[in-house]
Amino acid sequence: MQAAAHSSLVNPALTGKETLRVSEDEMVSSLKLLVSEQLNVPVRQQRLLFKGKALADGKRLSDYSIGPNSKLNLVVKPLEKVLLEQGTGRRQAEAQPRALAPPSETWQVIAKVLGRHFSAADANRVQEQLQREYERSLSRLTMDDIERLAGRFLHPEVTEASEKGLSK
Repeated sequence: MQAAAHSSLVNPALTGKETLRVSEDEMVSSLKLLVSEQLNVPVRQQRLLFKGKALADGKRLSDYSIGPNSKLNLVVKPLEKVLLEQGTGRRQAEAQPRALAPPSETWQVIAKVLGRHFSAADANRVQEQLQREYERSLSRLTMDDIERLAGRFLHPEVTEASEKGLSK
């Protein structure tokens, strides 16, 4: 698979000669979506490696100095292991407070949609700006804002009734 203009992704479980052409500005998460579409390997089963180092979804290929003719390795995790990891992760998540960031799958879907309408570089810039705006919006929430949101989520009927009363 070609990455970063001419880099290659090799997976011995496939033929080892899959090539996908992508920009070095491509996000790792976007590359995984492309691998999923082109090579029929589910994103959650993918682990991309460059020079033995696992690539993080939120980083660009250029962050790892991946350039023309670089070869990436794709490790396909067995589905049973993925499901087991998800079960463990779910139990840990239930024991800890939930993070405010949307799951990486959400950003992957956004990247895919943007990729259909913009060049890879433009789509990446738009997505980065969306992520910054999202984080900035969350950081600006006050406790009053959070209490109001919690009230709407926990008691939508009360919120709806009070909003109707205010609109009269």
